Amino acid sequence: MNGAIIGLGHGERVISRAFRFEKIKLLGVYSKNIKKAQKYSKENNLQKIYTSIDDLINDKEIHLIAIAIPAYYQIRIIKKCLIQKKYIFAEKPITTNFKHLQKISTQIKKSNKKFIVDYIFQKHEAFKKFRNILPRKIEKNTKINVNFKIESYVNKNNILNWKNKSYLGGGIINLYLPHILQYLIFFCGQISKCAIIKKNRTILTVQYTFRNGINSIINIDSNNSKTEHSISYENKNIKIELKNNSKDYAKNFKIIKFNKINKLKKIIKYDNRINKFQLDGRIYLTAKLLSLFSKKFNKKEHEAILKEYLYIEKILNKTRNIL
Repeated sequence: MNGAIIGLGHGERVISRAFRFEKIKLLGVYSKNIKKAQKYSKENNLQKIYTSIDDLINDKEIHLIAIAIPAYYQIRIIKKCLIQKKYIFAEKPITTNFKHLQKISTQIKKSNKKFIVDYIFQKHEAFKKFRNILPRKIEKNTKINVNFKIESYVNKNNILNWKNKSYLGGGIINLYLPHILQYLIFFCGQISKCAIIKKNRTILTVQYTFRNGINSIINIDSNNSKTEHSISYENKNIKIELKNNSKDYAKNFKIIKFNKINKLKKIIKYDNRINKFQLDGRIYLTAKLLSLFSKKFNKKEHEAILKEYLYIEKILNKTRNIL
């Protein structure tokens, strides 16, 4: 399969390397910084040098296009990729305007080319294991809370760019909340209520109530040097925690189950091959997502995953509307 990448930030750091692991041949890249794209193309011996997005999308030798640009601009590119019948690897969120996505959702469903969004934690073995050990019967006052602390590069260095601007696809609500919503919906099902508890430039605290009665409080701090990514499920009998304090927020998760009745603490084992991976853990998980493109197209599976994407975008949109 031949691929191309639009955007050389995350595209260069993560997606291009994930391409190599999945043996997707990178033919070319596009960046609004043409000189950067040309330099990258020459250094990596790429066959193609593109000076416009349209040239890249219209190239018949390109099968898969990975988009790594702000969500505000991404939706336009997705429309063009659909016309040219490309496989699409999109960033999350898909858009900052849910109505724009609704308008093309039918086209995406009708396409026989896979459309995959960069939700890496759905491929993480720790998250799969965590879900499998959660109780199936939901007791009263059950809660699942998330703490996500990270010192982002733009906050650490006091940089102003699109990542500070939510209307372009930046800000906490677009950079971090989509991942958390994706796996919480995977764990708990659909959401019935949403409330904002706290919001400023670097902090967001939001409360969701799930239809099955689970309550969730999500705390995101994007200007905190004490890195933490933890998910805690708790009812009157047990507490199950999925936690990572490393700088690589895709690696080094531990699952700990605590029985409140007999006060027993147990570390749960899972397939932890990601920790043996020598590079950024996001590359490992992105490669696993990209591997889906090589599998046989299944229309029902395709429609199911699109339904999930649309639902996440719908909840994001509701959250934005109450900010």
